[in-house]
Amino acid sequence: AASTLRGGLVSSSSPLSSGRRGFASVATSPAVQASEEFQSAAAAAGFDKFESMLTTGGDDRSLILEGVGTNKYHIKPQPIDTGDIFRGSCTGNPPTERGYNAAKRLYESKLSNDLPQSELDVTLREVFSNQRTRLSNLLHLPPGAEIILVPSGSDAEYLPIAIARAIQSKTKITNGVTQLREIGAGSAPASVGKWFSTHAPLLGVVGAGGGSHTHLDGFDGIDGTTIPARAKDGTSTDASHAMN
Repeated sequence: AASTLRGGLVSSSSPLSSGRRGFASVATSPAVQASEEFQSAAAAAGFDKFESMLTTGGDDRSLILEGVGTNKYHIKPQPIDTGDIFRGSCTGNPPTERGYNAAKRLYESKLSNDLPQSELDVTLREVFSNQRTRLSNLLHLPPGAEIILVPSGSDAEYLPIAIARAIQSKTKITNGVTQLREIGAGSAPASVGKWFSTHAPLLGVVGAGGGSHTHLDGFDGIDGTTIPARAKDGTSTDASHAMN
């Protein structure tokens, strides 16, 4: 349920967490401050603590807007009515009752007791580890394969360029994005290492929100090309040919 709203239940964990690194435990860290900003906005709109926490851990798309009571995609951190019909989207989906209840059971059993930051970090590590293990088993992944949890598909665009930069730190990197305008709006800027939102889970307001930096640290100088899915007449684009 949390993922349908983007993010959810984050303290100070990394947005690209594979479970190998520890969590920050400073109560005044930017991650905690960002989480508190999102929770406060949701609480002001009348949502309870659990529902307010569902809005954290992502970017501005999960922020409950003042005077509106929903995020920018008109979604609340509450389940839709069973009789409602809604369209699925990679951008954002309202929680189903089943997903909402599953997330709430996890929250009430693991996270609802106002844990000290250090204990909350340990508990979240255990939750994420359990989720990665279950996904790995369901997908029958081979030994050594890693699952990395990210707040959104746009954040996932940072992964290939991070790997490329780690392998070839001095080599020019060019990254291509296909299906432009039929995928998330943040994919193209993220694919070249730019901030794609006004907020980031660990930092609060970032470059796209009026800060001085437009790129994540260490991601400057990456070239990118974008290829639309279709021509103006509706015919599909040969992405492999366009990339060449």
